[in-house]
Amino acid sequence: MCDPLIQLIVPADQSMMLVIRLATAGALARAQLTVDAIDDLKMAVEEACTLMISQECPPTKLYLEFFRRESAMDIHVHGEPGAVCVCGMDEGELDVVCAILNALSDAAEIDFADGRIRNILLTKDLSR
Repeated sequence: MCDPLIQLIVPADQSMMLVIRLATAGALARAQLTVDAIDDLKMAVEEACTLMISQECPPTKLYLEFFRRESAMDIHVHGEPGAVCVCGMDEGELDVVCAILNALSDAAEIDFADGRIRNILLTKDLSR
């Protein structure tokens, strides 16, 4: 994958959600999305960040990376590399969260292994 269009690193704290939402809106506005699509994706990013920081052993920092492809925008949400976080949710609960994220974006993947969430990928199709 290429270098991110925008990379945001913030403390993994609920008080940073406004900063995250504003940065997300700015990145998505550059992709010329509609206001409704931007609002949905801001909500999806906020949910993904909340999921990361609500783990039993959350990361200390959140990384948000926005990648622009020809026909899509990918948003990666993860903790610092090598962080060992414990999710505390079972796979059924994660399936519900993934369904919500899919409804807010065009595709969502939660990288869940060994009882922890490593990465959340949200994709918005720009060809529509």
